[in-house]
Amino acid sequence: MSEIIKAQIPISVLKKIREDLMIPILGTHEEKKKIIEKQNYATQFIIKTFYNKKDDEGKKRIIQSGIVDILIFIFGRRELSQITRNIILAFQVLSYPYNDEIILLLYQKNPFSGLLRLYEHRDNVVTFDGLLFILNIIVDDFNTTSDNSHRPYYDTINACRGIEKIMKLFRINGNKKTKDTAAIRHGQIFRAKEINDKQMPIELIRHLKTLVNDTDEWTYTNSKLTLCHLALNTLNRAEIESDVFAIPE
Repeated sequence: MSEIIKAQIPISVLKKIREDLMIPILGTHEEKKKIIEKQNYATQFIIKTFYNKKDDEGKKRIIQSGIVDILIFIFGRRELSQITRNIILAFQVLSYPYNDEIILLLYQKNPFSGLLRLYEHRDNVVTFDGLLFILNIIVDDFNTTSDNSHRPYYDTINACRGIEKIMKLFRINGNKKTKDTAAIRHGQIFRAKEINDKQMPIELIRHLKTLVNDTDEWTYTNSKLTLCHLALNTLNRAEIESDVFAIPE
C-alpha cells in the first residue's frame, strides 16, 4: 500500500543532485569510484524520498528540475558497466504509484531509447528494472485506450527498435523473471493486434500459457490478462486455444 507523504526538497538540494549526476566518470580508478559513490548517494536520496510514496508534486519538481533529463542522458550515453542499479531506480520510483500526469511527463521526455539500451546490460537486475519502468507506461495505456485502438507509444518504441530488442531479450535471456516479464511486456504491446511476424506470436503465446499457473502472483495475473487481450484478435485466439487450452478465470 502506497503512502501519501509529501517531501518539500529544497531547491539547493535539487541543484546539488543535478550537479553531482552531471559529473562524468573520468580519472583514476579511485577517482571514478568516488564519483560513482557520490552519484549513488544522490540517487539513493531520490529513491528513499519517493519509494512507494504518492507525492506527485514532489515528483513533478524532480522532473522539472532537470534531474530526469540527466538520468535519461546517462541511460543513453554512459558506458553500461558504469550504470548502477540506483540510477535506474531513481528514475523508476517516479513512475509508481501510478499517476496519469506523472506518467505523461515522463513519457514526453522520450526515455525509451536509453531504457532499451539497458537491455544490453550484463546485470539482469538493471535490465529488469528498465523493463518495469516501460511496464508502468503500459499500465497507463491499458487504462486509457480501448481494446481495438492503436497504442500511442507503439511507434515510439518501434522507432528505437524496441520490439526487436524486447523479443531478443525474451529469446536469449536466461533469467526467468526477465524472460517472463519480456514475454508479458511484448504481449501487452500488441494487445489485440495481429502480430505480423508469424513465429513471434507462437513463441510468445506458448510461453505465456506456461505462466498462467506460475507461483508468482504478478506473473500469473499479468500473463492471464495479456492472453485475454491478445485473444481479441482471431488469429491470436486460434493459437491460444490450440491444444484445447482455456485461459483460467
